Amino acid sequence: MTTDEFKAKVLPHYKCMYRVAASVTRSETEAADVVQDALLRLYERRNLLNDVADIKSYCVNAVRNDCLNRIRSKKDYVSTEAADDMDSGENIHAALEWKDLSGIVDRAMNHLQTDQLEVFKLSAFGGFSNAEIADMLGISQGNVRVLLCRARNKIRELLSKNQTYGRG
Repeated sequence: MTTDEFKAKVLPHYKCMYRVAASVTRSETEAADVVQDALLRLYERRNLLNDVADIKSYCVNAVRNDCLNRIRSKKDYVSTEAADDMDSGENIHAALEWKDLSGIVDRAMNHLQTDQLEVFKLSAFGGFSNAEIADMLGISQGNVRVLLCRARNKIRELLSKNQTYGRG
């Protein structure tokens, strides 16, 4: 794909890509960064785009995946930052409990199926509604509710097992 073809086939989808990024990140500047990064990656791999049947869907999925990766990395950063803030305070015991709980929840989340994990993270850490998640992932709101319910039940089950084993 030449540069002119890229401009003609990919750049017209910029607004749609931006809307998806803005709805996921809830930040205009971060949405612009996500779209810019996605466009740069798409441009670098423009020769592979000749085989793509639906360019718009491909571009939107690239942006969505980048947003989800940013949410995942922010979640890790926020939980570590919160624990570090607690360390600087007087209550070291509370900080250690926070780190332990974060580790337990992370291990429980590792047992979720990929689709359950994605929906759970968007809901719990991204703060998105079921309707927003359904739009982002291209699934029905009913499916979002089912996946979220299963994810919460699985995490609850694993946490209760951990609590039972922890009591000795």
